Amino acid sequence: MEATIPALFESAKAEMSALSITVMLPRMLAAAFIGTVLSLRPWRFLMRRALPKADMIQAQVLLCAAAAVITAVIGDSVAKAFGLVGLGGFVRFRSGLKDPRDAAILFLMIGLGMACGHGSLGLAGVGTLFVAALLFVIDLFNREAPAAPAKQRLLVSAQADDLVGAEASLRSALGERNVLVKSCALDFDGRRLELEVEEPVPGSLTAALGRTEGTPLRGLRWTAVGPKGTREELT
Repeated sequence: MEATIPALFESAKAEMSALSITVMLPRMLAAAFIGTVLSLRPWRFLMRRALPKADMIQAQVLLCAAAAVITAVIGDSVAKAFGLVGLGGFVRFRSGLKDPRDAAILFLMIGLGMACGHGSLGLAGVGTLFVAALLFVIDLFNREAPAAPAKQRLLVSAQADDLVGAEASLRSALGERNVLVKSCALDFDGRRLELEVEEPVPGSLTAALGRTEGTPLRGLRWTAVGPKGTREELT
């Protein structure tokens, strides 16, 4: 053990003496710069498009830099080159990528990072321009669908002598406006019922409850349910 530790220090000293910072630093910086530019897609500002998600931007920058570091470590060693096999498997199987285009971009980042780590900065620059132009054309012709409005969860409560009949009347009125009933609770002792519903479009619940006029319902109220279960009474 005593002989092993000095040997490790001697090996690290020899590697540091053989390592040229002036050669490796530009390669690492080039990989980080390429990953940043391609992940941010700055032309989206001109298109008034939303930037990619922050976690995907960070993943692409780190992956491009990681590919450069791994390629620099491998050098001309064929045995070390087999370590790159696990990198491709990690991107394909270990990450939950919903869009296959994100997986393709990650593989492009690996290739450009490898070019930087190998020292082929000219090739990396040409590849960056090509990938940037390709992404620009894709963004230019890709029509992003507008985000669907978030559905509002509400809790409808009322009192009635005939709870079964009141529930049927409410379900019928809500169904006409496509208001989804998530759950129902009946309190026969207190003559009270509660329905947890999901409003697809703002105002649809109010329109549906307007159709319950004439039904034996008393104290009809509805409360907004927040994401964490918090409630805000509306009426």
